[in-house]
Amino acid sequence: MKKIILAFLCIGAFATVKAQQGNNQIGIAAEAALPIGDFADSHKTGIGGSLKGLFGVGQSGQVTFTTGYTSFKSEGSTNNFKSTFTVIPLLAGYRHNFTGGIYVEPQLGYGIYGSKIEIMDEDETDSEGAFTFAIGIGFAASGFDAGVRYQGASQDGNTTSFVGVRVGYNFTLGGSSASK
Repeated sequence: MKKIILAFLCIGAFATVKAQQGNNQIGIAAEAALPIGDFADSHKTGIGGSLKGLFGVGQSGQVTFTTGYTSFKSEGSTNNFKSTFTVIPLLAGYRHNFTGGIYVEPQLGYGIYGSKIEIMDEDETDSEGAFTFAIGIGFAASGFDAGVRYQGASQDGNTTSFVGVRVGYNFTLGGSSASK
């Protein structure tokens, strides 16, 4: 929880900084996540949301900081057995905006991966952190932002990965008035 609060404080602090050139924004979005690989064998589509700070560097670039929350239900849940897997990413990246609103955005960081298992009336929870990476493409114009990304986490030789679909809105904070 302390890491989540720290991430929000960092985003808030950077949101007040105005680059000499560029487009400073804060975005909020709804997300759906489709598990892939071994993760898809055990979990259904995830649903969540994200908060992203975008800080202009030049006319086409933005440094990004992203956090959020996505929850996946397990396959085969019954009244006596339920399992949920959660992802909280803390990612830094660079978004390059091309002509026409298209962008590409690689990201690296840390993720908090949690699980909750309910058997009968007993609950068991666990969470671990792992190196997390993502690469996304999307379209942003007039505040609207839609994108698709591959996101994975690697820990102890295992990879948890999914394809995320993001639809949101970016509010302009300062810098240039052009909306990317």
